[in-house]
Amino acid sequence: MSDENQQLRAAIDHLQTPIYIKNLDGRYIYVNDMACSTLALSRSEVLGKRDHDLFPTDIADRLCDIDRLVATSGQANTSEAYIHSRMFEEAHCFLSIKQPLLGDDGQVNAVAGIAVDIDERKRKENELEALKNRFAATLQAIPDLMFELDLDGRYHAHHVPREDWMVVRPSKLLGRTIREVLPAPAADVCYQALQEAFEHGFSIGHQYRLDLERGPEWFELSVAQKASIGHEAPRFIALSRHITRRKVAEQALQESESLLRAIVDNTPVAYWARDLDGRCIMENAVVVKFVGSQLGKTLEESGWHQEEVKIWQEQSRRAYAGEVVEVEYESHSLLHGTPRVFHVVLSPIRTGGDIVGIVGFSQDITERKRHEERIHQLAFFDPLTLLPNRRLMFDRLEHALATSTRHHRMGALLMIDLDHFKELNDTHGHTTGDGLLVEVAARLGRSIRQGDSTARLGGDEFVVILEDLGGTLTSPVQAAAIATKIRDALNQPFHLAAGPQGEVITYHCSASIGVAMFGDVVTSATELLRRVDTAMYQAKAAGRNTLCFFDPAMQAAANARSAMNADLHEALGLGQFELHYQVQMNEQRQPIGAETLLRWRHPHQGMVSPASFIALAEDTGLIVPLGNWVLETACRQLATWSKHPELAQLSLAVNVSARQFRQLSFTDQVQQLLVSTGAPASKLKLELTESTLIEDADAVVQRMEELQALGIRFSLDDFGTGYSSLAYLKRLPLTQLKIDQSFVRDLLTDHNDAAIVKTIIALGNSLGLDVIAEGVETEAQLAFLAEHGCRQYQGYLFGKPVPVAAFEALLMTLNTHRSPAKSCLHGHDAE
Repeated sequence: MSDENQQLRAAIDHLQTPIYIKNLDGRYIYVNDMACSTLALSRSEVLGKRDHDLFPTDIADRLCDIDRLVATSGQANTSEAYIHSRMFEEAHCFLSIKQPLLGDDGQVNAVAGIAVDIDERKRKENELEALKNRFAATLQAIPDLMFELDLDGRYHAHHVPREDWMVVRPSKLLGRTIREVLPAPAADVCYQALQEAFEHGFSIGHQYRLDLERGPEWFELSVAQKASIGHEAPRFIALSRHITRRKVAEQALQESESLLRAIVDNTPVAYWARDLDGRCIMENAVVVKFVGSQLGKTLEESGWHQEEVKIWQEQSRRAYAGEVVEVEYESHSLLHGTPRVFHVVLSPIRTGGDIVGIVGFSQDITERKRHEERIHQLAFFDPLTLLPNRRLMFDRLEHALATSTRHHRMGALLMIDLDHFKELNDTHGHTTGDGLLVEVAARLGRSIRQGDSTARLGGDEFVVILEDLGGTLTSPVQAAAIATKIRDALNQPFHLAAGPQGEVITYHCSASIGVAMFGDVVTSATELLRRVDTAMYQAKAAGRNTLCFFDPAMQAAANARSAMNADLHEALGLGQFELHYQVQMNEQRQPIGAETLLRWRHPHQGMVSPASFIALAEDTGLIVPLGNWVLETACRQLATWSKHPELAQLSLAVNVSARQFRQLSFTDQVQQLLVSTGAPASKLKLELTESTLIEDADAVVQRMEELQALGIRFSLDDFGTGYSSLAYLKRLPLTQLKIDQSFVRDLLTDHNDAAIVKTIIALGNSLGLDVIAEGVETEAQLAFLAEHGCRQYQGYLFGKPVPVAAFEALLMTLNTHRSPAKSCLHGHDAE
């Protein structure tokens, strides 16, 4: 080998590119150093070997195919191949260039190859290709129109996912300007956005409208300037988002907000909202009317009285903590100065579960409170002496009995009757008599201890409740001392106005006083009143102007009560109870239903009124099974009537005691009765008394709502005689108020009863409730009730409570004779 060939051979051996030669059998006859390094083999380990000895089968097969192609075609070949080698952790991509070698005879006798490592370049090419694919996929996923524009508004590229959003076909865009494509108003918006992007680099928020074939469509532009190279003219990417739905929604929201604002501003309730900093962010006209505008102000900046600010801070704190606050308060911070009473509800404003502020509603209930106070005053206080009346006295007496029993302390009930009071009225007139009653009330108040109670029962009878008198032995002595003090005070002369000229007379009064002790044994208020009444009549019989204690010998009445209790338990098992029905009429004197009234057919005493045994049944707990029997019997009667067209429209009112109503299983029992009897729930009306609401009013309301969901209706019985807060009235799912017969009886002669009746009717009508009056006995009473808006009635004027057969016969008579039936019966409904 010549020196020149040796130099060339040495250069090839050390060239940093793999070079090799294979004979036509595919065996390596030459490899340079770099080829050996690439394969991580020595030259001796490569020479004489074939590709299948060095590479995986799939790679070796491909290399051999290319060798045969080069040898047979006599043409060079360039290809890419991934080669595995111990030199690399992963296969590397090589550019393989193969050249046929010719022998002296001009025939191909070998194949020479060069392998260039292009792995890094290939990786970058792949990354670039992947990037292009991702960009293309991203572009295709963009639902918005996209354009490339120059500053003149000329289109250079476009992405149009929906052609129905275009004014012209996309193929006609390139080379044209915005003004050549879009209507003038839309083009002006686009040029403005381009100019902003040119000046600031971007522009967002510009909106334009296009009137397309399917109607007007709205779009919003976002324009950004592309990075330019050198002095290249600026280009812009404009994205046009379809916002028609959003515009429609915004318009609907604006209309809804306008409507809501109009409703809020025209609602006769103050409405406001505060943010987390306590600043007012919304208010309506009623707020401004009462306290002036509060927008932007905190409570401290409101200008209200400091005491009210402190109250509101505390209530607001509770609302910010997530509580719904409901309060009534009297405000003295009004623009017009006159204090008003408001019912306020504060509630947190939540967004995504987070509290972002509070909202408040405030209703002026001043007039309602005045009505409530008026009704309360009329219902529970004697208008002449301003002392508690019988109803309130009974409540206080029951409370005193419970307290005395709980603390094992004795008490006493005093009944005071003025001697010869009728003579004063007959001689000097009722005005003078009223004057005496007022003075007696004042002297009673000065004669008793702090914590004791006095009341006027009616006429010239007064009651004093003495509590905490000590033990059994000393308590009668204290009671006698106080009773004597009262008697002595009343024995002092009274100076009363008398006669038309207001002359003053001196009147000497005396009183008979009965005393009944309580606390040593369990006694009901009704029983105690019976005892003290008996003792008072004993005092009168003893010569008047004296006091007399209840005689234990009168315990015979208690024994009779015990005997009745035993009879009651036996009566329920023997079926001695029956229901009587008293018709209820509308203003056309047409029967609309009946009230069921319990009667006891005693084997020895005959027909017994419930007034004789209901209280005893309440005390002993027998009222629950007895009430269940009444309810079941009434449901069966309703089911029977429902099968007769002439009776199917009648409803039945059933009295439910508080004790029965509070049974946990009451709702389930009623539902089972309706199912088992087939009675129509809509014709069943449950009459509840106000005493039902005294304890756990929330549970009562919930139970009423459960029963109402079954279709049952409710009437508030003896309305006006109880002492529950009228604030509960609006919460109750009532359909009817029932005016107690005690008000109806004297409404034509007692202006207080007339005022109460009118107030109850007005209250019921204002709340959308039916009002029914019981105890209607005369045409005059009926006329008064009808004149003042009462449309439903019950009483002896229309019929007594009678057994079902007589009741149905009465209905047939009424249906036959439509003319108003007048009754000469008198007396009171026995319920």
